[in-house]
Amino acid sequence: MHSPRYLTQTLTLAALGALVLSGCGQKATGSIPEPGDSSSSAASSASVSAGGADTSEGATAEVTERFSGGSKAPEGEYRAADEQGPAQNVPKPEAPAGMNVETTEGMEKFITYYQDMRNYALQTGDVQEASLLVDKSFTDEHDFYTALEDLYDNDGWMISGGITIHYNMNLLTSLGDGEYSIGSNFEVKDSVLWLDGEATYNDNSQVIYDGVDLRIKFVDGRWKVLSANVVE
Repeated sequence: MHSPRYLTQTLTLAALGALVLSGCGQKATGSIPEPGDSSSSAASSASVSAGGADTSEGATAEVTERFSGGSKAPEGEYRAADEQGPAQNVPKPEAPAGMNVETTEGMEKFITYYQDMRNYALQTGDVQEASLLVDKSFTDEHDFYTALEDLYDNDGWMISGGITIHYNMNLLTSLGDGEYSIGSNFEVKDSVLWLDGEATYNDNSQVIYDGVDLRIKFVDGRWKVLSANVVE
């Protein structure tokens, strides 16, 4: 498991909410103080029993769980992350029918599914499905997933930071052997990383202006993301 400092540095420098891009847009970071008054602290957390049974001394172990909106959401009610806790009841995207075929339509479905799975991972720390969509050679992206998973394991979370991939099929080029290049732009929402009671703000407003060479490949009956690099 990585240290909290490593997580903050990795997730901030990786342009949170965007694909891990070489030479991505300018980022600005700053501290946002956690609400310090007792009423805010009480509203943002709830204590629950660990194990539900008394110890030999009669004491019960307590753990603190944080909830967006200040309380546990009813089952099925989505709540976005905020300064009080991570997102709750995030709907998990489903792979669309007809995605795993080497056609333009299949490619477009894959890009949208990848975008949605990555945004799901950002809100939950559940990176398993998103990582399966990325080729092993895209090591920066897999490092991002590892840091994101560790962030949530360390009781941290992300606010916003989701991406929208704007791809231009008029800039689609076949490179042979199932590999394709698609001229794209990534629209990224500003984000806040919460960890150990501190917040790090990421200004992603300039990312949309970077042209990106998105590479994907159809191999073994499915699509994989190979890379995403800013066009110089």
